[in-house]
Amino acid sequence: MKFLLWSLCVGFGFGLSFTEPEEIEVINNQSANNIEVLVQKDKRLVLADVLEVGMSKYFYLIDGNRIRGIITEIENQKCAIQTAEGILWVPMSDILEETIDLIKLDDTRYKGPLLKEDGESLLIRSRYGDVKIMKKEVLKMERYHGGELAPAIESRRTFDQGEDELIQQFFDHNAFILEPNTFILTPMSLGYGFTDRFMISTQWSSNFNRDLNLYPKIRLFHKKESKKESGLTLGLGIHQNFSLQSAISKFSHAFINTSTGESLNKSEIEDEKFYDLYDNESNVLLEGYLVYSTKRNNPTGRGKVGWSVGVKASNMMNHLKGRQLVYDYDDGEIYEFSSDDKYKIPIRVYGLFHYDLQKKIKFVASMYYDNSFRELEFAKSTDDFFGITGDALTFDSFRGEAADFSFDFGFMYAVNENFRIGVHFQQPYIDFHWEFFEF
Repeated sequence: MKFLLWSLCVGFGFGLSFTEPEEIEVINNQSANNIEVLVQKDKRLVLADVLEVGMSKYFYLIDGNRIRGIITEIENQKCAIQTAEGILWVPMSDILEETIDLIKLDDTRYKGPLLKEDGESLLIRSRYGDVKIMKKEVLKMERYHGGELAPAIESRRTFDQGEDELIQQFFDHNAFILEPNTFILTPMSLGYGFTDRFMISTQWSSNFNRDLNLYPKIRLFHKKESKKESGLTLGLGIHQNFSLQSAISKFSHAFINTSTGESLNKSEIEDEKFYDLYDNESNVLLEGYLVYSTKRNNPTGRGKVGWSVGVKASNMMNHLKGRQLVYDYDDGEIYEFSSDDKYKIPIRVYGLFHYDLQKKIKFVASMYYDNSFRELEFAKSTDDFFGITGDALTFDSFRGEAADFSFDFGFMYAVNENFRIGVHFQQPYIDFHWEFFEF
């Protein structure tokens, strides 16, 4: 009997020794899960402390959803948020706090809940009052959703603003002014913004060809709202020594051979003979233009769309009227300026259009009536610009097919917020814009 009791005790002991590790393992797994749950519970998200009617931005929710809209009503601890999809009633306890921590270009720093955001600005509540910050003045910015640092991509400015704000398209200006204390460099010009109403540019390539010139641009009217901006601008231009050869090139299609009736742009005159004949004659050239522009947020909420209409004129006809060009008297290479009424005033009437396809790519187009315009194919346009024919870094070719009415379109790509490059289908075909702040 004693032996039987001893055997049962030993067997029971061995049984415990074999099953105990498994039970311990289970207990350890449960402990790990419990610890993880406790960690998750301790990692609490910060709920929005400030929710007011009129707040307009992205709202981040505790379940991971993100909605964009404006709070129109608060009732029974719920916010009515008007979105593009309709009105959503969201419990206040489901909305996470969104905090902004930013440093401006002047090294000023602000930190606080975000109340409102649009394509141009941020409204932040600090301990000392609400502060409106223009996005163009922000050097560095971080966002916190529910107390957690958001990914870098979330801290970027929203797509409504885009990265390609234009002050001109191709050869034509719109009504918008360069930001104060900012330079802009293009293949044809260099400009500087003095104030939010006044800037000056110059055709730098002409300056190297002894033709000093200035183009002041003055904003006469400007209206800016949260979703729309418009303006009216007057532009002037003065060239100290605008070459007669360049003026003749502009209107080569208006010079007619007295013997054959052939226009100068279609003649067989050698390029060297043309460019050498009037190389040393110049005149003062005065230009002026008036342009109205408007742009607004896309109805889709992605990017902007805008258009401009303008008219430009000059005193160039004073240099050309009654002018007779004699290239070879014996061979009958004599050209006189046309008496057609359409050449009484050099005029250009134009319309511009731009549309943000995405944050970095903009579609641009223009349509114009210009009694001096001629279409020039890519190879000849390149030779013209690089000085293989005529002066370097200018467009002064007398070749090409006359086209009083024409249009152009292309694309601009923003490499970053300062540098953009574009391609289109009329000369100069390739374009770039480089903006940089004053040092």
